[in-house]
Amino acid sequence: MPKLRSVGTQLLTAAAGGAVAVLLVGGGLASAQEAPEVGSAVAELAAANSVNSAAIINGSVTGTDIANGTVGRQDLKANVVARWAKVNAGIATALIRGRGVESAFRASAGVYRVAFTNSVANCGWTATINDNANGTAAPFQITVETSADAPTDLIVRTFNSAGTPSDTGETDGFTVTVDC
Repeated sequence: MPKLRSVGTQLLTAAAGGAVAVLLVGGGLASAQEAPEVGSAVAELAAANSVNSAAIINGSVTGTDIANGTVGRQDLKANVVARWAKVNAGIATALIRGRGVESAFRASAGVYRVAFTNSVANCGWTATINDNANGTAAPFQITVETSADAPTDLIVRTFNSAGTPSDTGETDGFTVTVDC
């Protein structure tokens, strides 16, 4: 039994010594407390609407600090919001709708040019074949690349199942997205 007491005493002494070391090295005890409520003196140090962007340290504002519905697309830089174009391809090519896009036209069989409002040169692009009516798109292949002569334009190419450049069906087209 004396050996058990001496082991117990040693463990107790080691634990107490560890706690003292943590207090000395850590600088003291810490405890969590609740954030002050709105209307209390601590929360009202700054007058209402007195904190502007110059007073905010980079990275210090997070999503929980911003009220829902107060930041819209107009508050974001142009390249943050994804740009896209839904195009009715084929001989009668037309831009159906999109965001940040100016125009779309057919350059030749299976080759289309989509012009965006800002440069897409340093962005990523994705294109998909789709049916613009209420049906199923024909099996096609599609590629997308930047234009060598216009940094705002993308060249979209469509190919039939044999790999030959070809226009899509009358009600088919493509959607191209741009993410920067």
